[in-house]
Amino acid sequence: MITAYKCKSCGQIMYPYHYRCINCGGREFESFVPSTKAKLLTYTVIEQLPWGFDERGRVLGVVEFSNKVRAMGLIDIDADTEEINIGMKLTATWEPVRDTYGEKIYGLVFRPA
Repeated sequence: MITAYKCKSCGQIMYPYHYRCINCGGREFESFVPSTKAKLLTYTVIEQLPWGFDERGRVLGVVEFSNKVRAMGLIDIDADTEEINIGMKLTATWEPVRDTYGEKIYGLVFRPA
C-alpha cells in the first residue's frame, strides 16, 4: 500500500519518503495512507518500452489524491487512450506492474472510478 509522509514541523505532505522535508528541512515525519480516490493531473503514452516488456502503449499518469498527495503510476484502462481525460477520477491500488526474472515488481495502478 502507498504510504505518504507529513512533516511534523511545517505540515508539508510528501510522497515518496525524503530524509529531510522539502519545505523546511525538518527530519520528523508522520506516516499515513492516502485515500484511494485520485484525480488525473497529466499522463503520457509510452509506445517504445525497454527490453523485457511484452506490450506497447503503456500509459503512465500523475495523479493527486484528495489530501494533495501526488504520485505517478500505471493507468490501466481497457478502452482506447482517447478516453483518458485530464481531471478524470481514478481509483488507486498497489499491485504487480511487471515481472522481472520471475519476481513480481509492485507499483501504483490507477483505474477509472
